[in-house]
Amino acid sequence: MISARKRIIVLALLLLFFIPLSLSLLCGYIGIDISHSSQRLATISPPNSATNIAIATKISVTFSDAINKSSIEEAFSITPTVEGTFYWCGNTLTFLPSTNLAYETQYTIEINGYSWRFKTAGEGFSVTIIDDLGRSITMVEKPERIISLAPSNTEILFALGLGDKVVGVTNYCTYPEEAKEKDKVGGYVTPDIEKVVFLKPDLVLAAHGLPIGAIDALKKFNLSVAGLFPKNIEEILYDIRLVGEITGQNENASVLVADMTQRIKAMEERIKGLNLEEKPTVLHIIWHDPIWIAGKETFENELIEKSGGVNVAPVKRYKAISLEEVIKINPEVIITPSGTGMGFAETNFTYEYIIGEQRLSGVDAVRNNRVYVIDADIICRPGPRIVDALEEMAEMIHSE
Repeated sequence: MISARKRIIVLALLLLFFIPLSLSLLCGYIGIDISHSSQRLATISPPNSATNIAIATKISVTFSDAINKSSIEEAFSITPTVEGTFYWCGNTLTFLPSTNLAYETQYTIEINGYSWRFKTAGEGFSVTIIDDLGRSITMVEKPERIISLAPSNTEILFALGLGDKVVGVTNYCTYPEEAKEKDKVGGYVTPDIEKVVFLKPDLVLAAHGLPIGAIDALKKFNLSVAGLFPKNIEEILYDIRLVGEITGQNENASVLVADMTQRIKAMEERIKGLNLEEKPTVLHIIWHDPIWIAGKETFENELIEKSGGVNVAPVKRYKAISLEEVIKINPEVIITPSGTGMGFAETNFTYEYIIGEQRLSGVDAVRNNRVYVIDADIICRPGPRIVDALEEMAEMIHSE
């Protein structure tokens, strides 16, 4: 039999083990060796001991279980120190540096004593990126032939001075005017794989919405495919820096991002003195049959907030709601995209529906003639003209 003394010793050892474990779970403590798989941690990016990583990079950690998010943010550190912003998507934490990292520098990430590290590339090529779809792409030399599979990507490329390198775009790439003269490679979600391969690109810029099967099909032809999927304005700026790095246009990207940032800060400065009563309630209706709206966790939501409004959409992301819900919400301002919501139409369908629907006639925005049309191209494309959308939206929300 186990003596009383031995039972006490065993009990004490168990307490020493379980109390720290319990506290760690309550406080968001990871408590794992992140170089191995764990019930608590699913993935890290960039990978541990990775080298040649782009200076335009973000750091992501995905947890397999629910955790204490604020505690994880407080425990997160990066050495050398870098300023940045945290974002969460489910159980994935993303740290987005405000500026590019330093060349040829080893960075160490720590969370509650557990760490991993990666080293950035030198100037020029080759360079490895982790795109917005979580895929690793290595560019061994500066691309001379680029294909864009999204209008926003096309606008980024031309804004960086790469118009002469673009050899193919989608049918929807209408800006700038020069883009219309490029070879067409199909639609936004229906690219012509054979045409893309025929044009022999060094780089293909994809985007969220393109079927993963299409990306996989292109990769089978040994094409370098990078996917962009910005979820907010900061990530739009980041993607511009990322494209600048993998195309050898870092300097142009820095200038463009600095200009956009200055304009955003100027708008923030103009509205910072407004109190809540001075901020009109806004609903961004992107389609009418059925009624689709832009909710929280969209960059349209950010645009509304940064331009001095309050987004009263009762949903996250993009969702359909009933006409009765719009009446109940009773927004003071309604903003609709031009045309069909994706351009290519002389009639502003959603706007016409709202002002013509008798059941909406009592809504404040309709009654006070505060239903507006904004160019669908600038508000739906996460690219350089998103700041134009911010400034135009501010004029609509604060027309006075």
